[in-house]
Amino acid sequence: MKLPDDQLQRLALHSAFGLHLIAKWMAGRTDVEPEIRDRLSVHIAALEGVFAANGHDWIKEEIESTEAALQSH
Repeated sequence: MKLPDDQLQRLALHSAFGLHLIAKWMAGRTDVEPEIRDRLSVHIAALEGVFAANGHDWIKEEIESTEAALQSH
């Protein structure tokens, strides 16, 4: 079964927001390995660009905050 394009876009967007929430939670923990933090930071930076390109720049500051928190430990 193939999803219609609008449903596929919604699925991708919700998945990206979900990943951001998990990364935000992990950024506040001290038991996350540095390699995982680095990799998540790269993915969160990429998501920021996609969100902005699709009109979701309202979350830019929160994404940048998560990215900075991942890099600070």
